Amino acid sequence: MTTAAAELETEVRRLRIRIISLTTAQLDEAAPPAPTRRAAIREALTEFSQVGSEARPVPELADQNLADQVVVLVEHGLRSAQTLPEPDRENRLVALTEAAVRLRRALA
Repeated sequence: MTTAAAELETEVRRLRIRIISLTTAQLDEAAPPAPTRRAAIREALTEFSQVGSEARPVPELADQNLADQVVVLVEHGLRSAQTLPEPDRENRLVALTEAAVRLRRALA
């Protein structure tokens, strides 16, 4: 496993824990520039899909599924990156990691 892949997996674990710990009231709180934390998560889901899943539509599921959706989309992006040539692989991993870090910071 590369350093970039390990960093991404670490971010995924952090995000999962952070999202699971949010209450409904906390999801309703603002997370600038998004109007709410929930909206920030959904925007990130779309970004994860654009980067690693050929921009497939992301269904809007219930709040209890948000963490699982993040994990699934990021892990799919990680797996799909393994099939790419080295420079493209690193670019995808960096893009996913940066998006994950932005989301985690927005949820803080």
